[in-house]
Amino acid sequence: MATSAAEAANTTVDTMPEEASTRHRRAVLLIVLYVAALLGPLALASTGGVVPAGQFIKQIALGLGLAGLMIIATSFILAARYYWVTDPFGLDAVMLFHRRMAIVGFCAILLHIALLSYLNIGLLTRLWLPWHLQLGRIAILLLTAQIIVSIYRSQLRVEFEKWRVTHRFVGLAVLVVAFTHGLLSSGAFAPWPLRIAVAIVIAAAFWSLIWSHIVQPRRLKEYRYVVQSVGKISAGVWQIKLQPGAGGRSLRYRPGQFAFFHFHRTGADAPGEEHAWTIASSPSETDGLMLAIKELGDFTRTIGMTQPGDVVTVHGPFGRFSHRLHRGNDELVFIAGGIGITPFRSMIRWLTDRAENRRVLLLYANKSAGDIPFFDELEQLRNRSEGRVRVVHVLSRADEQWHGEKGRIDMALLKKYCKDDLNGKTFWICGPGAFTAGMIQALREAGVAEAKIHNEAFCLLHAPVQADGRGRRLKAITAAISCALLLMVVLFALIRTDFLAARGKGNPHARQRPRHRHVEPGLR
Repeated sequence: MATSAAEAANTTVDTMPEEASTRHRRAVLLIVLYVAALLGPLALASTGGVVPAGQFIKQIALGLGLAGLMIIATSFILAARYYWVTDPFGLDAVMLFHRRMAIVGFCAILLHIALLSYLNIGLLTRLWLPWHLQLGRIAILLLTAQIIVSIYRSQLRVEFEKWRVTHRFVGLAVLVVAFTHGLLSSGAFAPWPLRIAVAIVIAAAFWSLIWSHIVQPRRLKEYRYVVQSVGKISAGVWQIKLQPGAGGRSLRYRPGQFAFFHFHRTGADAPGEEHAWTIASSPSETDGLMLAIKELGDFTRTIGMTQPGDVVTVHGPFGRFSHRLHRGNDELVFIAGGIGITPFRSMIRWLTDRAENRRVLLLYANKSAGDIPFFDELEQLRNRSEGRVRVVHVLSRADEQWHGEKGRIDMALLKKYCKDDLNGKTFWICGPGAFTAGMIQALREAGVAEAKIHNEAFCLLHAPVQADGRGRRLKAITAAISCALLLMVVLFALIRTDFLAARGKGNPHARQRPRHRHVEPGLR
């Protein structure tokens, strides 16, 4: 039987949030585990036998190859949408970190090939090589194609769903081929502890793929909803109401969060696609979920074909765009453009239903009065709030009958309704990309601290990050891990060779050059 309203009320967001310190500790632990997964294999590889100092460059190349392999393997874990991974950082930050580290891994493998080719040009010029070296070529070709298609998917006109599936399985092929190549052609893989450690990381990658495509879809059957009603609420905007299916469980989420929805539409030619949408309803509404979807892409233009009784699979919640995750007593200034109203509708409804003592200013931009979703409901919520919620509509194409604000939301309008005082306020922005970027820039130029600016960011294909400082911290973490990895590669090469001893003792091996240009074994 579906979860009752009383049960849903008892499982609302109040039972969900962790203390900030707990979430911070979990974030630090995850970063440490990730760094250990990258650096640990290099440390274990350095326990192998010592080789002549003349092979120093070769050992650098081997270390880079091993590092690249570990980055590829851990990328499956980052992309699996594990809640325990995404919750401390936000799914948007995790996906951007995944993309950036993939580039780091790709560069490491290119350097790996470049250094080995410097030692033996035949790796590039010879058409046929021993089969274990050919595997290395296949791996780099697959990885290069994967990176190019991922970056230029829109220009290449590759459908998202096809790209998403092929991206994961091509990545799996790269992982298997590269691991086999390294295992058979590199002395750096000799220590058994290293082989075990690498096997554990690769097994975690395999499990993450199985989790994403088999285990998780089966678990999501518990969170299958049924479409209750479908209707237009403004020009090009549809409202979809969902109820838990028979025997289903109600999703627990915070106001303002989003989830992935997969519509299994009756009579549709295709099974549909998975899309990320903000949950427009509030956890305080115990009668199911509500979405507000604007006709924008190929799939959303057909959203009106959805029928009552259609089944919807829900995967979530995700995101940190919720006032419940940023505790404080500041006044909340919500700045919305078009369909960007959805998270604010959720948060305002929560605030009014729970009678939270928080003041809210909503500045809402649309083209015309007919384009405003939830117009009547926003007025009702404003009236219920007893003065705690103010709603200001701004129309760019207002007709003569409109007596409200006209034009666009800018800093002058913002200061007008903030009474020229931006202190003691947090700013929340959700809308089209240019609208959001312009507001963030204006607030920063006005001296608003980055910790006081939040913007919705769940366009995971491009993986943007909120403007609250996480983007800057993410860049710093990525740079620090990359530098640590490079230093570990150099340390690995120094330990594996007698380079330092040869330099100190005048060992002739330090000045020895390879006499023969033969194919060097290694991770190529």
